[in-house]
Amino acid sequence: MNTGTFNFNGFSIVRLNMRCEVSLDRFTSQFREAQYWLDSQIMTDMVPHMPMLTGTFIALTRGQSAALAGSGVVVAGVGPMGRYLHEGKVMVDAATGKGPANIPGVGYRFREGAKLMATDRALKYSNGRGAQWVPITISAHKQEWVKEVKRIAGGG
Repeated sequence: MNTGTFNFNGFSIVRLNMRCEVSLDRFTSQFREAQYWLDSQIMTDMVPHMPMLTGTFIALTRGQSAALAGSGVVVAGVGPMGRYLHEGKVMVDAATGKGPANIPGVGYRFREGAKLMATDRALKYSNGRGAQWVPITISAHKQEWVKEVKRIAGGG
């Protein structure tokens, strides 16, 4: 009975056990490039669906996402306004039941430390933009993202 180890290029066999080591190092740069492209493209494809009044919200969100591009993380909306706008519901101070106060020279703000809760009232958006832009973007672009990531990563 042979209990030895048999070595082949890329793997070894030990009687009754198989151990295989596969190196994907040659694909690392392709995977990294594909992830960077995907992160950047998701942000680009979200922008037309995101609420825009002055452009500040989108610019801040783009900036945070750009800093993370290639990591697999895309910022869908900078806080605290991101959650508020994405959910599309009027928010009020949970303790007072009131909306934000208009502070001269600053704009509308909630009191410091306020915990917010959503109401049943929907926010009103313009320019065909609105709430829930993440699932809308995914639904509209998922297939093209998959196709391009496969191409970049070398999977066709």
